[in-house]
Amino acid sequence: MVTAVSKRYAIALFEYAKEKNIVDNVLSELKDLVDLYKTSDEFKTFIKNPLIKKSEKEKVIKSMADEGKLSKDLMNFLLILVEKGRLVLIEEIYNYFRLLQMEENGEVDAYVKLADEYDDKIKSEIKNSLEKITNKKVNLNIEIDKSILGGFIAQVKSNLYDVSISGQLRKLKETLLK
Repeated sequence: MVTAVSKRYAIALFEYAKEKNIVDNVLSELKDLVDLYKTSDEFKTFIKNPLIKKSEKEKVIKSMADEGKLSKDLMNFLLILVEKGRLVLIEEIYNYFRLLQMEENGEVDAYVKLADEYDDKIKSEIKNSLEKITNKKVNLNIEIDKSILGGFIAQVKSNLYDVSISGQLRKLKETLLK
C-alpha cells in the first residue's frame, strides 16, 4: 500500500531524477537504503523513532553522503523528508518510484504461481504470453504452490490469469452446481 503523500514525494523525486537523467542511479540508491532499512534493526529504529532529533538524523544522512553511500541529490531529498517528518515513508516512496520507472520503461511485474519447478523454456513461454497480453516487458516473480496441481496463476497489476488445474476444476464445479 502506498499512501497519497508517498506518491507525491515519489513523483517529485522521479520528475527531478528524470530531468537530471539519474533515474537508475536514484532507484539503485533508494533500493540500497530500503534494503538497509529492512535488514538493520538499528537503522529501522533510527528512521522510525520520533525521539531522535531531526538534527541528529540530518547529521547521519550527511555523513552517509560524505562517505559516498548517498549522492548529493538523494541526500538533499532525504533531508527534506527529515525536515517534514516523512523519513518513515522511505520504503513506500521507493516502491512507487520503482513503479514509475517501470512504467516509463514499459515494464510490469508479474507474480506467477507454478505447481512445480519448470525448465527455463516453460518459464520463457509464460513470460512471452504475458508480454503479448500486457504489451509490456514482464519481470517474472515465480513462487511454487503445489496446491494449484498444474498450469499457473499469474497476477499482473490487478489482473489475475488463472490457467491452473485447480482453477479449471473450481470452474467446472461451479458450472455443475448451477
